[in-house]
Amino acid sequence: MNKPIKYTIIALVLVFSFYNAVYIKDLDAVKALKTKAVFNAKDYADDFIENKVQNLLAIDASSFLTGISEDVKSYSESKGNKLGISDDYYFIIDGKATVEKIEEENVLVTLQENKNRKLKIATDFIFGNAIREGAKMANIGDYQNTMDYNNISVELNNIVRETIVSPFKKSVKENDSLYFKGAVKVNVNKPQLDNLRVIPLILDLKK
Repeated sequence: MNKPIKYTIIALVLVFSFYNAVYIKDLDAVKALKTKAVFNAKDYADDFIENKVQNLLAIDASSFLTGISEDVKSYSESKGNKLGISDDYYFIIDGKATVEKIEEENVLVTLQENKNRKLKIATDFIFGNAIREGAKMANIGDYQNTMDYNNISVELNNIVRETIVSPFKKSVKENDSLYFKGAVKVNVNKPQLDNLRVIPLILDLKK
């Protein structure tokens, strides 16, 4: 084989290999794919509130208060959820209660199952990660950045304020009966069991 033909064959092989190794995508298609992949925390939170909360497993509030009072650390470790090495544990609880007092930032309720047990339903200063962590609805390892993960809590809290707490505050009265489901945070080193606040997910008044 003479040299010109040999070099021509080598050149064609290199060109063919390069062509198969490198491909060009349409810029608009790349942008569209990237946009589609962007995480939307509001949509995620909306879907959770609308479609997941009703069937979300919850601990009976009376059982929760009894268990947490007997051994806060052991109970939290066996029943609660936490993020990383934090001392904060999160729970989803529910129960039937009677409104005892309407306070500035909470509604104090007495459990109907055990009238010696009281809880506060938060109606103001609703923030933090109680819902996200209590429900175990998301795993930080599944997100490309911590902002997406944190925004889930932000959007959940916004929805609770606007669609759950706001109408509740306008209609609730002392001695009303209600069913509630919500998230609670307990710090095992500073439990403050007499001041537990439920971040509500369901508030169903029974007039």
